[in-house]
Amino acid sequence: MADVNVDRDRGVATPVEMMYLLIFCVVSVVFLGFLGRLHAAGVEVTNTAQAAARAASMAPNPAAAEVAISDVVSESSLSRRCSPRTIMTWVSSATGAWQGGTVTVEVACTVDNQTLTGVWSPGRRTVVMRDTQPVDRYQR
Repeated sequence: MADVNVDRDRGVATPVEMMYLLIFCVVSVVFLGFLGRLHAAGVEVTNTAQAAARAASMAPNPAAAEVAISDVVSESSLSRRCSPRTIMTWVSSATGAWQGGTVTVEVACTVDNQTLTGVWSPGRRTVVMRDTQPVDRYQR
């Protein structure tokens, strides 16, 4: 005679597996939020670097370019996210003048991982972008 109760044993594997699935989903959502916010920070830094380089390229001299860069960075939304640092380098034209050369602006922003994930997480990320623009040689 066959044992009838053998096929009816279902165990408790399903609730345990569902708990693992729930933990995996929560971790995945936090990780995707981290990646999205890191990308958004990168886009903000890129836009600020491009705007600062363009403003510097329209300045009449290197000193005015430094002022234009600081104005653009202070007006950007980066100050809410971090304390941005800028570096300006320029290459003069063949005649040694500011007009006709190029200006490069590098913007760096260090962001805490906790602000990127929304939950406690250690460490920081530094996003650095640079942009180079030609200085108009026919400026007035």
